Amino acid sequence: MAEIKRRFKSNCTEIRVEHKGSSYLIICGKHINGGFCAFPALNIAVELSSYDGDYDYNEKKLRAAFTGHNEVGTNEDLKVLAKVITNTIQELPDVLPF
Repeated sequence: MAEIKRRFKSNCTEIRVEHKGSSYLIICGKHINGGFCAFPALNIAVELSSYDGDYDYNEKKLRAAFTGHNEVGTNEDLKVLAKVITNTIQELPDVLPF
């Protein structure tokens, strides 16, 4: 049987992003090791940087996660999503260990 060995705090928020006629429900936040986002309707979750302004890294991570999906059109669309998500993560309080 699985046993929980340790619990960690996290901070997250849910946002809806409208872009070029598409709508995305995104859960994003910070955890003890960085940032993350999830697109529940698309079954996509991504580890991200939680550093201020790390748009390029987060864009690359999103691009890899969306490979094979048609939900996001162009590279420009991914840049926009990366910027919105990165900024949202930065607005959250830092996560401190228990």
